[in-house]
Amino acid sequence: MHTVNKGIEPQLFEEIIEKSFNSPFHKLLNFELMELGRGTAVVEMDAKENVQNALGIVHGGATASLCDTAMGIAVRSLGTIPTTVEMKVNYLLPGPMGKRLRAVGKVIKEGRTIIVAEGEIYCDERLIAKSIGTYFDLNRQ
Repeated sequence: MHTVNKGIEPQLFEEIIEKSFNSPFHKLLNFELMELGRGTAVVEMDAKENVQNALGIVHGGATASLCDTAMGIAVRSLGTIPTTVEMKVNYLLPGPMGKRLRAVGKVIKEGRTIIVAEGEIYCDERLIAKSIGTYFDLNRQ
């Protein structure tokens, strides 16, 4: 995997890839960081058997985790150490198995201690989920 740097300072870019994004949880779900810019991130995953629910579609928890990760990494790109305070997901279409899901996270408001971001998940260019999240910057406590 090769992440595209869209304007992040090289040291922060490497730190995000090596430390923030390279967690056991991200590896478990096979998340891949595709693009990183200031306040934006694109994270993808293949919908494999390990994320399938009893209905034969992508489990909502995997979809929520993909949204949270894209938004959280977008917040992290500001130089913060984010933790999720609150998150809401609207599931618009089922996530089909055997497809690649693409999550786009974008910061929409950066406050002194609280940052708000939005996330969208696409499958074959179709919007399948939309989320909004609130993050606290642990650097600013």
